[in-house]
Amino acid sequence: MKKGIVSQVFIYIFVIIVIAMVLLFGFKQVVNLKNLTEKSVYVAFKNDFSKAVDSVYYLNKGSTLVFSESSRNKGLGLPNKIKKICFQNNKVKFDSELYKDFIVDNLEGELCIDVAKGKLNFKLENNVENEEVKVKISGVGT
Repeated sequence: MKKGIVSQVFIYIFVIIVIAMVLLFGFKQVVNLKNLTEKSVYVAFKNDFSKAVDSVYYLNKGSTLVFSESSRNKGLGLPNKIKKICFQNNKVKFDSELYKDFIVDNLEGELCIDVAKGKLNFKLENNVENEEVKVKISGVGT
């Protein structure tokens, strides 16, 4: 009779260990999935922003494209950890060390824009100076 009780104790301990391992593995996978989602949002922003600059570059002089909640083009989504983006001519800088800065050809303007509700609202304008076409970025309403 004692052998049966002792073997049941080992079975319970083994079951508890297996359950703990499954929970730990599941938690790690949920965290990894969230990080992967944030990275995919960053890559989507990078591609969408570059495409928007390119599309305005090929429009007529003075043409504008507005990205905001009140326009046809909604603001571009960003990862939750990014609260501010700074533009220094063709370089796009983030306030988070987790995301790399990148360069966008033909972009002009030096300003920082706050991210509102995970979206970046901005205006792009085709600007020609000295027969050189540049896309000027500004905040919405400026």
